[in-house]
Amino acid sequence: MNIITKENAVLKNITFYLLTFLLLAGVAIAHGDPIMGTVTAVAADTVTIKGTDDKPVVIMLDKTTKYLLDSKPGKKTDLKVGVRVVIDAHMDTKMKMYNAEEINIGAAAAAKPATPAAPAKK
Repeated sequence: MNIITKENAVLKNITFYLLTFLLLAGVAIAHGDPIMGTVTAVAADTVTIKGTDDKPVVIMLDKTTKYLLDSKPGKKTDLKVGVRVVIDAHMDTKMKMYNAEEINIGAAAAAKPATPAAPAKK
């Protein structure tokens, strides 16, 4: 009888760890790669960013979208042209557009340094 109890305990442990692994894997897969870039336009229900590949990406915003400003709660009004963002979004298959779940708003993109002027010839 003791062997059966040990087998049941082992099976319970294996089942628990397997379910935990599957749950965590599902959560990791549910969210795709983050969309990173610089905001180029903000509208009432969309934000357009220039992605890391220099292509524009239009992302839908809705009432459930969460905003973070420097890892603290933010507001939609914190989205301004020129700021860098990391967006957690999913593809809306009906609209064929990304729908933002969470937007991490960072600092404004650094300005490119001015090229030094060539020395004047004498």
